[in-house]
Amino acid sequence: MSTENTSFMDKLMSKVDVIAGPMTKFGQIPFIKAVVNGMVGSIGVTMVGSIFLIIYLLCSDGGLTETALLPFMKPWAGDLALINSLSMGMMAVYIVIAMGAEYAEIKGFNKTTGAVGAFFAFILLNYNAVGKLFIEGVATDALPGALEITYWGGAGVITAMVAGAIAINVIHLCYKYHIRIKLPDSVPPAISDSFSAIIPYFFIAIICWGIRTIGGLNIPEMIGQMLLPVLSAADNVVVYSLQQFLSALLWTCGLHGDNITGAVTNAFLNTWIGENNTAFLAGTAVKDLPYVWTPNLCRLSQWVSSCWPILIYMFMSSKKLPHLKPLAAICFPPAIFCIVEPIMFGLPVVLNPFLIIPFVVTHTITGALTYMLTSVGFIGKMYLALPWATPSPILGYLAPGGSIGGFIIVFINLAIGMVIFYPFWKAYEKSEVKRLEDEAAATVAANA
Repeated sequence: MSTENTSFMDKLMSKVDVIAGPMTKFGQIPFIKAVVNGMVGSIGVTMVGSIFLIIYLLCSDGGLTETALLPFMKPWAGDLALINSLSMGMMAVYIVIAMGAEYAEIKGFNKTTGAVGAFFAFILLNYNAVGKLFIEGVATDALPGALEITYWGGAGVITAMVAGAIAINVIHLCYKYHIRIKLPDSVPPAISDSFSAIIPYFFIAIICWGIRTIGGLNIPEMIGQMLLPVLSAADNVVVYSLQQFLSALLWTCGLHGDNITGAVTNAFLNTWIGENNTAFLAGTAVKDLPYVWTPNLCRLSQWVSSCWPILIYMFMSSKKLPHLKPLAAICFPPAIFCIVEPIMFGLPVVLNPFLIIPFVVTHTITGALTYMLTSVGFIGKMYLALPWATPSPILGYLAPGGSIGGFIIVFINLAIGMVIFYPFWKAYEKSEVKRLEDEAAATVAANA
């Protein structure tokens, strides 16, 4: 590396070091720490769900290929999908329970009380009525009392955060000001804690019921409605880049950015790729197809420029931070298939003050670059609707009917992500090494 390049990198590292202190302090805010620890605590379930999702894709028609790659397992495909639905598909439930326990411990009261209270708040914030079963989004009159679980997955993580914040702080305030039922010390702690939680739980019910049922506020839907006027049906680089920016920003806050922005954009994106396909079959050249922005265009940039560099740096930092190597090894196979929840919630990237900036920046820059290179013909316009889990280099080549540029752009975006993430990752690595050293020193001092 030349002296000039080294000097530039040193200057960039020094700029990142300036904000490293505030970023570290942000990560130590009790609520942020509880959310992060809750996400890490739920990662085992998410990992298992990712494994079964990959197996499901391999043994189902239309998963990764038109016909199943493991046809002998097709009879069990639906059963395998169920495990994924009950793990990754209910991610917010596991996060809110783990977060409630972690936040309660930070606040200094019983972890079980916190976990139950947070889950109670989550349920209350999700529903203003029960009694209908929803099948693929369509309400039926079957099974009265059934609960629809659309917002129990990634789209419901923000609700989980709000629920945890309300529940734990209500319980903490009630305990602080002795607004609770106090039983004699002779009563077993499990019974005493249960009775102590009755009054706080009552206040939690009033607050969350008031928000969702009386106020009619559905938090995930509210966010989608806020984005509707922003992400109108416009196939241009400005709106596309804005969508990538917002999706990344939502992800860093713990929200499933793709699902939320997709609720606004999917209707016209699916129409556009259909029109591209019709035009191609009618004899239109790939470069002259009407639309650049199609459902899978983002797969050529978003995760390959963010999660893939993070995984590489996790392996590279494993000597200083040994716990990263097994985590990276588990996260790597799902990431190949664009299943990024394990790394987003396992490292985590979500609410990680050191990684938020490069994550959003890489999504936006590589998204804009990919769009522009597609519009000028370097990447072929997509007209084949391949499965979303198709590995990005293969997708980039096949979806436009055989585009070398679609294959190459994946690795260009990977390189861009590696460069942008480098100084921020080194700051994160330095912070984590110091944290581990401080914890080791504290353990030694406690045992002395």
